Amino acid sequence: MGEGSKFSYGKTEERRLSLENIKKDIIIIGHKNPDTDSICSVLAYTNLKKKLKQETNYIAARAGNVSSETRFVLDYFQVEEPKLVKNVKTQVEDIHIKIVPGFDKEVSIKKVWTFMQEGKHSTVPILDHQHLIGLVTVGDITKSYMNVYDNCLLSQAKTPYRNIVETIEGLILSGEEDACFDQGKVLIFAANPDMMEYYIEEKDLVILGNREESQLCAIERGASCIIICEGATVSMTISQLAKEKHCTIITTPYDTYTVARLINQSIPLRFVMIKENLVTFSLKDYLDEIKEIMANSRYRNFPVLDEKGKYKGMIARRDLL
Repeated sequence: MGEGSKFSYGKTEERRLSLENIKKDIIIIGHKNPDTDSICSVLAYTNLKKKLKQETNYIAARAGNVSSETRFVLDYFQVEEPKLVKNVKTQVEDIHIKIVPGFDKEVSIKKVWTFMQEGKHSTVPILDHQHLIGLVTVGDITKSYMNVYDNCLLSQAKTPYRNIVETIEGLILSGEEDACFDQGKVLIFAANPDMMEYYIEEKDLVILGNREESQLCAIERGASCIIICEGATVSMTISQLAKEKHCTIITTPYDTYTVARLINQSIPLRFVMIKENLVTFSLKDYLDEIKEIMANSRYRNFPVLDEKGKYKGMIARRDLL
């Protein structure tokens, strides 16, 4: 059975699959150990379908050897016998494969969460040059939201500043977007600078308002990044000092509360994705052999890979019920 071939069981039933808008062959086949009626019906129906729907490639096939009687008939009318198909079990490629786009491991969980909500996807593949390296589910992202008391989560995830800028719809005024926040904790300060000195440590990320003395204090205390909220302007003095101290400055139109709520969503997918013991299937796997695997897995959606190990799409447990 060639890749991409689809079967029609019996004399008139058809089964189709559309995968990535690729044109598929449809094989028309009769019963096992075919007699003359079965072979002739297949040939006649295939010819009819070709005339009715010429854009589809219909192929006549048989599920067993041709008898001497049938061969005499075929020779008499000078008709080539249908191709032999030894296996007609339903494979993964024979069912609907949902094309769920993959994401790079550095993409923020906020971006993927938005995609999931808009497309009603519960599982998203993480790809590297079309090769599957992990999965992210709604549950994985939800769990990351619950770690609101861990103010070192952002640095543990080595979060790129570009993710932070994108998540809080900000603008970077000093520093490099390609750099990462990989040390320190996240702090929110609305207190006076005298109080800040007791809390801010080197490499921290500090969320601030428009008070210049607070911004100055954070930079002098060695903060690796300050986020200035509510679109407040940044003076030349602050900008120059930030460059000298290698401190990243990001401005955002959001208030401090909103930034604090959003910022953990800038964490890259690699920090929350599942990458061990992934359950995947190939296009050639038989459905009756994978049903039990699906039933014993806690997941409902499973990636499908081609013969080269490249990601092709997702199948759901409900598709096999």
